[in-house]
Amino acid sequence: MLRLAPVVLGLGPLIALAGCTLDWDRVSQQGHDLPSLTTGSTGDGATTPDASTSADASTADDGTTSGAATTVSTATSGGSASDGATGTTGDDDGKAVPVEVEVILNSPSPMLHVGEVQVSVWTSRPVASIDVFDGDVPLVLGAAPANPVHVFEVTSDVVPGDGTHTLRAVAHAADGVSGEGMEELMIDVQPGGSDVWPPYVKAGPINGFTSAAMLGNGIAVAGFFETNDDLEAVAVRVDGTKGQPEGSPIHLGPVAVSGGGRGPAIAVGDDDAAFVAWTFPDKGSTRWAVSRVKFGEPKEQTWIGLLGTSVNALIVVDDSLVLVGADEVKPGTHDLKVWWVSATGGEQQDERTFAASPAEDKLNDWDEVARGVALVGDEIVVVGERMTKNEDDVEVQRTVVLRYGLDGASLGAWTSPGELMDEDVAMAVAPLREGGFVVTGWGRDLGFKNRLLLTRWFTAAGAPGPVRIEPSSSDSVGYAVGEDREGKIIVAGAAVKPLQDADSWILAIPGPAGAPAWEVVRSGPGQGPDEAAGLAIDSWGYVYVAGSEFGGLQPQAFALRLYP
Repeated sequence: MLRLAPVVLGLGPLIALAGCTLDWDRVSQQGHDLPSLTTGSTGDGATTPDASTSADASTADDGTTSGAATTVSTATSGGSASDGATGTTGDDDGKAVPVEVEVILNSPSPMLHVGEVQVSVWTSRPVASIDVFDGDVPLVLGAAPANPVHVFEVTSDVVPGDGTHTLRAVAHAADGVSGEGMEELMIDVQPGGSDVWPPYVKAGPINGFTSAAMLGNGIAVAGFFETNDDLEAVAVRVDGTKGQPEGSPIHLGPVAVSGGGRGPAIAVGDDDAAFVAWTFPDKGSTRWAVSRVKFGEPKEQTWIGLLGTSVNALIVVDDSLVLVGADEVKPGTHDLKVWWVSATGGEQQDERTFAASPAEDKLNDWDEVARGVALVGDEIVVVGERMTKNEDDVEVQRTVVLRYGLDGASLGAWTSPGELMDEDVAMAVAPLREGGFVVTGWGRDLGFKNRLLLTRWFTAAGAPGPVRIEPSSSDSVGYAVGEDREGKIIVAGAAVKPLQDADSWILAIPGPAGAPAWEVVRSGPGQGPDEAAGLAIDSWGYVYVAGSEFGGLQPQAFALRLYP
């Protein structure tokens, strides 16, 4: 399965040539005209070579292609050769001049990493169109000759698939003469879920990572470390090439709670500044806190919310931060909260509250908490948990999904009907490239302690779709979710093995049905719970995971970069 990347090609007869990799002196010495090296810009005109271009073809530098190219010429096909006066090409004897073809790739062979492959084609004389095939499978038909003729993507070990691919180009001249060339490309991408670099593991000064976001060619991560007195929020950037932190961690302030679905949480703005939100302990209660972080620069001012508030996730929307969490209305009872905060000054701009109606919950005893938030198109989607009653009048926890416009206007609220399991809770949400969004968390039946990792899809209009439950003999939960370049859903969380503590669990699922494409279970060396709490996916589908695991007697932070 190959994916086309749209390329705007110039029209008109020209020689299609690859990436400036030919030996130009050799070409000119053999009598070739040098074509324009237009690279697919919209509206760029192409230089038309002289129709008397020499027909000697073998001009590529041996070091620039992935293997030996093969050139095949066909004398005539569907038309007779003639002189240039009639618009066709022939030699002095009236015979058609062959079209020699060479396929040139911008990728080395074997190709070991995901990336883009540009297929360019050199021809010995002008042609009208070019067909490109992978073996016998057409990739593009009737393409205008340009540089490159076609672009396809290698995105995992199954797309387009490991092994040898024979890329053929058939060039068709206006006088009916055709020529064919081919080039072999070996693809040997590492299996999905395997490590790109050795896992980064650090026991202090950071004891755990709880959130991750893409920042440049690496990730910004938020986490915590233990002091003699309390926990403190920290942020650091991990280089995506080396898998090592850049600079020292930035210490932000005391933390009341930490872990998957509880923060500290991190998000990145357009100016490469990061924002970290966490729950700050104060006078026996808590407040939300947020700080702007520019790695390599001193810590900036911390903004805090009202007493009794807590924050579990955030996103950046233009010049505002959207924080989600809860407000304690009495001990142990919360209303779900969404706050809009200025990203430049920290002023609170707006807020929204979600709670059960007085008819449902007269004394406001039920708990409602937001756990995750995402920008989905032009909507802000907030997910979390709420108390309600089932058809048997029994109190249960259920997923709640709230949708807001960019102006904060409410667009709808949905509560899970519990159609598959008695209880379910959403811990995270992510947008889908084809529209809509996906939610992960957990579900369980009443009377059972163990939870099962649950994933649910929603349409662009917010309508609930299929539900998927990962079978397990013990407790499991999803803390973070995202979609890779191929459309696989990546979930990071934790799972408990029988008679053991929780292990970090990362899996790639193809959709509502089907076995996971790959999964990783990571167990720390010590005795204690481990969890993969943070997740970020780059533009090529590489998966970054951040979490905590026990080593010895205390937790330690870890970060992974996995092949898609």
